[in-house]
Amino acid sequence: MMLKEFFVDEVITIPFKLFGKTHLFLIALVLIGLLIVYVNRKRIYGLSKSLKRKIVVVFATILLVNMLTLYISSFYYQIFDYKTMLPFHLCYLANYFYIFIVLLNKERWYSYIYFLSFLGPIPAIIFFDVPSCWESFNFYLYVISHHLLVIIGLFTFYLYPKKINWKHLLKLFIVLNIIYFLMKTFNIYFDTNYFFSEVIPPFIIELLPFLNHFPIVIILEVMEIIIMGGLYVFFKKQYGLLTRKHML
Repeated sequence: MMLKEFFVDEVITIPFKLFGKTHLFLIALVLIGLLIVYVNRKRIYGLSKSLKRKIVVVFATILLVNMLTLYISSFYYQIFDYKTMLPFHLCYLANYFYIFIVLLNKERWYSYIYFLSFLGPIPAIIFFDVPSCWESFNFYLYVISHHLLVIIGLFTFYLYPKKINWKHLLKLFIVLNIIYFLMKTFNIYFDTNYFFSEVIPPFIIELLPFLNHFPIVIILEVMEIIIMGGLYVFFKKQYGLLTRKHML
């Protein structure tokens, strides 16, 4: 296969099917990765401070190279599309947030990393939007910026567990809603669909037709609240268990 086709992905010979073998394999891979991190949580927490810093920098670098490859290749092959490739997707924002917070060493912001690393990728992991698999850069971009990010997020929590309270959720909820309405305005003026504020992708509606009966904003808000609520309970409990004998 030519290098250009790897990045351009015009010829789809191995399609990525919703809940097909590849899709289910990737979901299973994420669950296994999360389980491995969870089982080894005490060892991860007990790593030296210098090693912890090196690990998160490596994570951030991987995510950064992944994003840079997307933009360099899309501009080089003249396939950049502002309607889909701008860093306005929640999953991309979660990637960039991790990258810059880690590289700038803003440890006090890590508590938001835990939420965004899950909140952005989870919907796309379940309901993907990638045409090809295995032979396309978009496939690996998708896996690194979603599946890997989720595992990295949990790993980072056990490296740097932070006390989480309801104020973190409230602040994040407010910020995400501000971004949502900004994106909604952007979508109206530029005919885009960032944050899915204009329309839910047809393949999701086909799978879950009942969503047609609810306003998009309600669907997104409910999904956001459910994921954030579950993460809050989990991280709060894990913080207590980790720090019971070892005060931060």
